[in-house]
Amino acid sequence: MEFIDLITIPRVDNVVLINRTKERTKQYKIEGTLCISGHHLIISDRQKDNQQELWLLYRNIDVMEKKLNNQSPGGNIILKCKDFNIYQLEFTSVSHLHKVAETIENLSCLGQTYQYPFFYTPTSLNISKVQSEDGWTLFQPNSEWSHLVTAHCDEWRISQINKDYKVCSSYSAEIVVPKHIEDEIIVSSANFRDSGRFPVLCYRHDGGGILIRSSQPLCGQVGKRCRGDEILLNAYLRPGKRGVIVDTRSSTQAQNSKTKGGGTEIDAAYPQWIKSHKAIPRPYELSESFSKLIEACNDLNCSTSNWLSKLDNSKWLTSVQDAMNAACVTAQCLEQEQTAVLVHGGHGRDTTLLVTSLVQIILNPDCRTVRGLQALIEREWLQAGHPFFTRTRHGAYYTYGQNSQDAPTFVLFLDCLYQLHYQFQLSFEYTTELLIDFYKNAYYSSFGTFLGDSESERYRLKIPQLTTSLWSYMNQPDILEKYINPLYEANPGIIWPSVAPYLIRAFKNDCSSEINCMAQDYARVHIEKRKDAVERKDGGERNSYYWCII
Repeated sequence: MEFIDLITIPRVDNVVLINRTKERTKQYKIEGTLCISGHHLIISDRQKDNQQELWLLYRNIDVMEKKLNNQSPGGNIILKCKDFNIYQLEFTSVSHLHKVAETIENLSCLGQTYQYPFFYTPTSLNISKVQSEDGWTLFQPNSEWSHLVTAHCDEWRISQINKDYKVCSSYSAEIVVPKHIEDEIIVSSANFRDSGRFPVLCYRHDGGGILIRSSQPLCGQVGKRCRGDEILLNAYLRPGKRGVIVDTRSSTQAQNSKTKGGGTEIDAAYPQWIKSHKAIPRPYELSESFSKLIEACNDLNCSTSNWLSKLDNSKWLTSVQDAMNAACVTAQCLEQEQTAVLVHGGHGRDTTLLVTSLVQIILNPDCRTVRGLQALIEREWLQAGHPFFTRTRHGAYYTYGQNSQDAPTFVLFLDCLYQLHYQFQLSFEYTTELLIDFYKNAYYSSFGTFLGDSESERYRLKIPQLTTSLWSYMNQPDILEKYINPLYEANPGIIWPSVAPYLIRAFKNDCSSEINCMAQDYARVHIEKRKDAVERKDGGERNSYYWCII
């Protein structure tokens, strides 16, 4: 397939672009030529003295709407984007409007191997290729787990039973399991778990607490058991200890799953384990909540009381609180009880990963560094099989159905991380700008890191060979510098957040790049004074509320 075959009109003159989310700023309007390439809409006014230009990646377009003028020729195309911008393209010709709309539709639904990362090579990496790290090999399980396996060689081993992704297609090729567990037991457990996602180690706390994740057991309504799964799960327990199973579904949801062949662990089969249900909204519920949140943020005309009511009705901040609460309970079990905790929901690829990631940020200071957060996302999201490409097909403007596969689970993780950052600003090496860039690259990116739904799919599509890793780009010294928090002080301790409602904040970034640079310069000059008393910013203004990215 050639891109030229999908482009019905390559160029249109006399087009007006209006950014409807920035109508109160000076540069919200561009009048000029619209050019259509294989991956971008490009509009430029081509003025020599004050040229304005916009490059819009098709992957960034969430929803497109067409509106014809009633009393004059032409009409508008409304583009609602995943970065929350809303662009209006004004045409004087209906024919041009329809051709551009058809082209956008053609180029917005391409398969993964036709996405922009397969055609993009950063100039900076090309120039400094010898000095650049290869992000695709930076966080391999063998190297990431080598310290643990060496220090506790009598407890753990790295198994390659999944090297062909046949035991579990959504797990990585190498996984860490108890040393004395044979591969046959692992296969037996995988056959008993949803999608083969058997219990695997994801973190060992200093005191000996073990964090494990899996999917739901396939008990069904008849209460099936699996001896291999029971053996594997009990192998994670220390002598004399009882484990905790944190289910990210409500007890009702877990019971209802039995009608579809799923369910939760049977008490009689797992007597050494205690169950705790810490419900986090399901993916389709999060999608609806996220849409209502952004809808509220875009409504600048309603009164403050009505806006706060809309915010509350979205239930997004409640979801943040639920996720933080589940993570804190899990972290307390690991730290105070020093026992094993298994986290799972249904399929184990969404809220499960959300909780296990937050737990590690709370307990492990390495995860509060730039490199540590990259490793965490690689280990707990990418290698653990979060279906990024499927979950990010659409954003907040899309109308969701209950069977939709799109879900802002990763956005919820970033928002929870923002809450931790807000409460412990000095304990994080990175600024919230890094979180915003993670959001951008998860939903629309020039890099291949977040393509694919699993490690096996990325290797099948040869994504590591044919695209550039986001880590390679981010870890360049000149790029990395902009993410560094000038107030950072390494904190080797645990950060216990408050999940009280009044401390759950709106994720906002209302500073322009110029203001941000000025603030950082100020911080460097007055860093010692600021460390003694970090001033918390006032929040709640809807015009600066939540992810004002561009």
